[in-house]
Amino acid sequence: MNIKKQVYIYSILSLIVIAGCKNDTTPKVETKENSLIKIEDKLNFAELENVDLKGCVGQEINKIIDKRIASDFAANEIATEATKAFEIRMDDKFHEGRGLWQGEFWGKWTLSAIAAYRYTGDQNIKNTIERETKRLIASQDVNGYIGSYENSAFVEGDVWNVWNRKYALWGLVESYELLKNPEILKAAKGMMDQLMGEVGPNSVPMVDTGNFYGLPSSSILTPLVKLYLDTGEKRYLDYAEYIVQNWHSVPDTPPSIVEKGLTGIPVHEWFPEKGKWTKAYEFISCVEGLLDLYQVVGNPDYLTAAKNIYTAIQENERVITGGIGYHDKLVGASHKPSGLNEPCDVVYWERLSAKLLALTGDQSYADEIERLTYNVLLASANMTGDWGVRRLGLNEPHLISPLHAFTNYHQCCVANVPRGLLQLGQVAVMSDKTNDDIYINLYDEGTYKIKLSDGKMVTLKMETDYPKNGEVSIKLITDEPFEGGLVFRQPEWCQKFQMGINGEDELAVDINGNSQIVDRLWKNGDEIKVAMEVFGRIIEIPDENNFKAIMWGPVVLARSSILEGFESLDNPMAINNDIKLSQLPDDKKNSKVWLEFKLDADDGKSYLLCDYASTGKEYEKPTDPTAWQEMIKNRVNTDQRVWLKTVE
Repeated sequence: MNIKKQVYIYSILSLIVIAGCKNDTTPKVETKENSLIKIEDKLNFAELENVDLKGCVGQEINKIIDKRIASDFAANEIATEATKAFEIRMDDKFHEGRGLWQGEFWGKWTLSAIAAYRYTGDQNIKNTIERETKRLIASQDVNGYIGSYENSAFVEGDVWNVWNRKYALWGLVESYELLKNPEILKAAKGMMDQLMGEVGPNSVPMVDTGNFYGLPSSSILTPLVKLYLDTGEKRYLDYAEYIVQNWHSVPDTPPSIVEKGLTGIPVHEWFPEKGKWTKAYEFISCVEGLLDLYQVVGNPDYLTAAKNIYTAIQENERVITGGIGYHDKLVGASHKPSGLNEPCDVVYWERLSAKLLALTGDQSYADEIERLTYNVLLASANMTGDWGVRRLGLNEPHLISPLHAFTNYHQCCVANVPRGLLQLGQVAVMSDKTNDDIYINLYDEGTYKIKLSDGKMVTLKMETDYPKNGEVSIKLITDEPFEGGLVFRQPEWCQKFQMGINGEDELAVDINGNSQIVDRLWKNGDEIKVAMEVFGRIIEIPDENNFKAIMWGPVVLARSSILEGFESLDNPMAINNDIKLSQLPDDKKNSKVWLEFKLDADDGKSYLLCDYASTGKEYEKPTDPTAWQEMIKNRVNTDQRVWLKTVE
């Protein structure tokens, strides 16, 4: 396919938009099996209402939910400030000729809060969502505009106007799906109709809005497709196709996502001056939206391009921790020992991985989710859970998030990480849509209640200290026996993976890629024991012979100033591929870290290493919103080394 030659009919789009503002008939929502979807997911995402995560992941989720979403302070200060941005409309007034992004935080906070409510069932969270959604709708102009800019048409240049509206739309659509209030959907339609009149084929092209060749604005694709699925109104689908078409409107110019994606070329090599357009977070969000659109229109080129892009990012941009790019740009970062990674980029890499996992059933995508969980998501918040970092350094101190855009309580990564953590509950254990297979994708301790294809519920109770060790026990609780497969992901690094059921060690196992499948009649009380060999291993970088890293299963290890002096972190180590690594028991390790190890080097010297996520978590939330632009260089007081200098 030549994407430039696709023809879309827009001659009556403006008339449709105007008519849409007047016609607010709201069809009922089809939330489970929407007839507008042509390409269904293979796997069902687990419902957060039926998940209870324990262990280190569950503890981190509970801590952040409490501080950022569920507390009275969160409801009365954090949430209300996010909504206030739409009431005061100051984002285009702080600087002459420039626009800010206070308006992104209502949608981000709301999306995390919806996930947190579904996970906890806390009625207070739901009440706050409902209250703040009503406040947002009350700010809507007669023409449908909802935004944080006084001038809604200020969409070109160094501005984030459409980006902010993307998150407002997303929050409204998901609030509607939660609260079932038709007034919310009416408001979402009105704001999108108004936006389509300002940005589109008869006005400002999407790729000319904001920064980075329209990537931030274009990422409105995902909530736009959601709006189409909730309304069935074709103008939203037409506009989504317009966005994709507009990516290719100027030859040899970014972003050209489908056309370039079909080639399989690394993203940072698509165009010159890669750092000026390859904004990782927004680019990956556009690819997620492309997959959403693929499922509605069925264009196979969209899927092929998305999968090629995924592989290219995995091979050229994903660093050892699961971080993406360098300093939030796609620049070929995988093969460099330096690294500064934005948690936002990783949350959307996680979302793209989860999307492809659900769509294809390929558990290798869960390998990426596991890696980023233990090394990025668990590293992104401070000890108390009320704040986070804006960059995670591999061989330098992390950068603390400033207060963004003259707000008192908000920053993009701080807003995104809760949703990233909660998504783990949706993908850890999933069910097949067409049969009674259950996919065990992540080995996070917890209880998972899963719906089978016939609607019956099965509970998996998973007990484990993974990845401290590789022992996992899963007990099935079911009212009726069922015939199906349990599909276990064998992690990419795992060389020895064994299973036993009810004390039996000899099992008939089918192997499909990195999936091990046990197919049988399952009964209440069946207990599956999994034993994985978790071990330390050396990771190297091509053409960087003087640096090596060490991983323990999926966990990246680091030298840390928590365990030794700052001055010794760069002392060369005598290590080869046959490393001697021993894990310290809880009563012997430093209380500030989760995992601690003793490494015996070849020259007889010993070193202490800890899990990377435990480094750099001792800092407090900033307090001065007026100093946010000066605070972007603020770093934590600890330091670490992932890429270890070795003796030549």
